[in-house]
Amino acid sequence: MLRRKLPFWPLSSLDWTTVLISTRVKHFASEDNMSLRLTTGFCSGMSLQSPPEGTRPTSGKVRTAVMNSLQLRIPGARILDAFAGSGAVGIEALSRGAGSATFIESGAEALKALRINLAEVDRRSKTLPKAPIIRIFPMNAVKALSQQNPQSFDILWFDPPYAKLPEQWPLLVPELIRISADDALLVVESDLESSEFLKQWAEGADALWDLTKQKQYGKIAVSFFEKKEPA
Repeated sequence: MLRRKLPFWPLSSLDWTTVLISTRVKHFASEDNMSLRLTTGFCSGMSLQSPPEGTRPTSGKVRTAVMNSLQLRIPGARILDAFAGSGAVGIEALSRGAGSATFIESGAEALKALRINLAEVDRRSKTLPKAPIIRIFPMNAVKALSQQNPQSFDILWFDPPYAKLPEQWPLLVPELIRISADDALLVVESDLESSEFLKQWAEGADALWDLTKQKQYGKIAVSFFEKKEPA
């Protein structure tokens, strides 16, 4: 099939029959605490599907707090949702008016849920004057980042497995400067231990990102970085 030859899956290339069958054959778990229900924008009221296991979705409290803090920067922005899982963060940004969103996810079960969710976003977006651009890269983050064009993103959201963040971060960093806009914002969700690692990284001479704030939500930390101006 043609889609197997593509390096990514634009939303328009999804096999809608497969997506619909997947929803009948396997029911994905939705969180009882409503953390995967959207409450703002054209996707308001939409319940997101999530894989039954193996992923850790961003909680509704954290997602809403981050999105509210970025509200003035979201309209028209180009969003990167790396380690996307169900796509909750990128989808909420789209619902709030982002111009495009690129989702990176390599897990098979997470990809099934992500495609189902984006099919619903696509359906709802048809009521908009201009539908957002949506892309999926079903591969590991290092490979996917290398395939992005220069200065492609205004807001970059990273939510890697907490325990693996310190070892994965050096592999991801080289592409961050290249693919981010001059005034880009980088947001990273982590556990508290990894937030200290990120703080030390930002203090390094070659980090090229300023740590502007870190917010704590229980055992979760969210770190905000702004791209440094060229010397």
